[in-house]
Amino acid sequence: MIENQKEKILQTAELITEETKKSLEGIKTIAIGEAWKILQLTVAGIVQIIENIANDWEGQEKKAVAIEYINNFYDKVFSVIDVPFLPSFIEPMFHKYIKKILMIMTSSSIDATVTIFRTTGVFLKKGI
Repeated sequence: MIENQKEKILQTAELITEETKKSLEGIKTIAIGEAWKILQLTVAGIVQIIENIANDWEGQEKKAVAIEYINNFYDKVFSVIDVPFLPSFIEPMFHKYIKKILMIMTSSSIDATVTIFRTTGVFLKKGI
């Protein structure tokens, strides 16, 4: 059952990926700050999708699926992140580190988003 729910989550979330890719068509580079903003919106979207489909899962299971999706989202959407203070020939070496940093921040952002959604009533606590 969990695998079926996971597949449904990832299929539903793929709409976020496709819409984001479509909105960024024609853009050759994107700044780290803009990528972070897009990742924040993506976190909010995937957290809501997971909560709607698999609200009976434990928090760690939900977070693992969210991180898996966002990691794949990053690879599909952000082919080139522009680091304005680095020369172009050095940037490719730093891209994997940029992704690692953004993914660490995203992990914390997932926790914060869930807390905010619960506190504001977007999600109800288990048992309510």
